[in-house]
Amino acid sequence: MSAMRLTAEQRGYIIVGHCLLAIAINVGINGLIGWLTFRGVDPVPIWGVESSGGPDLIGTSLFLPAITCLIVTPIVRRHVRAGKVAPITAALPGWLRPFRRRLPARAAFFGLAGLAGVGGAVAAALLTLGPDAMPLATFLGIKVAYSGALGGLVQPMIGVVALSDPVDA
Repeated sequence: MSAMRLTAEQRGYIIVGHCLLAIAINVGINGLIGWLTFRGVDPVPIWGVESSGGPDLIGTSLFLPAITCLIVTPIVRRHVRAGKVAPITAALPGWLRPFRRRLPARAAFFGLAGLAGVGGAVAAALLTLGPDAMPLATFLGIKVAYSGALGGLVQPMIGVVALSDPVDA
C-alpha cells in the first residue's frame, strides 16, 4: 500500500473548503450560539448548573466534530460523485483509519475524539487557570476563537476521511 498523498486539487479542496471555510462558519455559528445562550449573563460563570462557560466549551468539543461530520461527509461524497473532486485512492494514515465507519458511528467517533482529545485539555485549563467568571465579551471571544480553531482542525480530517470513502457510499 502506498502512503496517502493528496493531489494539488484535493489539497486546495481541503484547505479552502474544509479548513478556511470551516473556521469562518464555526466562528459565525458559535458566536451566535454563545450570544443567544449567554446574553444577559455578565459575568459568565465558568462552572455552574445553568449558563456556565466550562460545560459550554467542553460540549463544543463533542458536538462540533460530531455535527460537522454529519453535515460534511454527505457533501464531500456528493462532490466526489459529481466529479468536483477526485476521491483518495491511497490508504489513509493509520491514525485516520479508525474513523472509516458508517456515518452515525463516524460522527460519534469524531465527537468522542474531540471530547477526549481537546475537551479534556479545555476542562483542565479551566480548572487550573480559569477564573470563577469572566466578562461576557471575553467569554464570547474565547468561544469563537476555540470554535474556529477546532473547526479548522477537525473538518479537514473529516473531509479527508470522506474523500477516501467508496464512491457509491
